[in-house]
Amino acid sequence: MEFMIYLFVFFIFLAISSVMNVLFKMTEKKHWGMSLLLSLLLAVIAIAILGIK
Repeated sequence: MEFMIYLFVFFIFLAISSVMNVLFKMTEKKHWGMSLLLSLLLAVIAIAILGIK
């Protein structure tokens, strides 16, 4: 169950960053890679702050 929560939060952050990439016209490969890493980092931080175990 915990993995599903991480995955859900990760996809939410990934969707937000993807929309922002398109809006700001940052569609190069390096921007998508940074979005992926940032989404992963934010998901871990958000889960840690919320304290879901």
